[in-house]
Amino acid sequence: MSLYKFALAADKSVQIRRALGAETEAYFAAMEAAEQAFFGSITNERNQQKFDWLLLRTHLISRMSDKEVAALADYRVDKVQNIAEHLDGNERQISIVTSDTLAAAITDINAQQWIGFDTETAATFEKGRRNSNPVSLIQIATASHCYLFRMVGRNVSIFKAALAEVLSEQSNILKLGIGLRSDVNAMKRDFNIVLSPMLDLNWLMNQLGAAKQMGTVQIAASVLSLKLPKSKRVTLSNWALPLDMPLSNEQVLYAATDALVALDIYHGLFAQLEPYKVLWPNTIKQRFLGEEKE
Repeated sequence: MSLYKFALAADKSVQIRRALGAETEAYFAAMEAAEQAFFGSITNERNQQKFDWLLLRTHLISRMSDKEVAALADYRVDKVQNIAEHLDGNERQISIVTSDTLAAAITDINAQQWIGFDTETAATFEKGRRNSNPVSLIQIATASHCYLFRMVGRNVSIFKAALAEVLSEQSNILKLGIGLRSDVNAMKRDFNIVLSPMLDLNWLMNQLGAAKQMGTVQIAASVLSLKLPKSKRVTLSNWALPLDMPLSNEQVLYAATDALVALDIYHGLFAQLEPYKVLWPNTIKQRFLGEEKE
């Protein structure tokens, strides 16, 4: 693989071709020859590891085009894919929690070391108005389940204390998500629950070199090589339906995906990062290895 071609954004490649015209291929050939000469000088295992680490980081933080994402296999909520050999193929279920199943759900969540987390809130359609609608759905993903907690009506008072037990700092479970700031603020505002400890996967990608927020679709594509189904219509659907009205199947799958994929990305990412611990950025070493800053 040519590293410089891999890192070259599609629009920049087009600009080069426009500028050089018939000389473009000669330029690319010269660049490849220079690259091969440089990496041909790598003669020891340490330098090879550094090169492999650079290649991995470049792959993880490079944004895919819409066409490239569309060509990927679909992400599935019912079965683990593309994470690690010992996890791939594991089946999982989606459960809408009720007062009768609450205790069993909390017991399962409490037994986890990591959980995927997300929330859904009814959209506001007033132009220029910040969405202050309360959280209507909380999604928590474990190794084998995704639990959906409908935070409407009588459920709020029933679920609130139980959720505080597993989501607040009294629990050592690591809560994983993407773009968690709004979720954190809403959980504090609506339920007085402070989400802790937690890890925003956007932060992790930034430490690897991503220049800005990549978003769930791009991170899933780069880490898992899978395509997330995304529908603006479902995003803007009514998540605050009364309890006697069930969520649609589309809503259930959409909501579960966001929590499950956060957990999958975490495991998939660290499966790839594990061989390069010695080369991790200090911020990641401090967070996950407890090492002092050099």
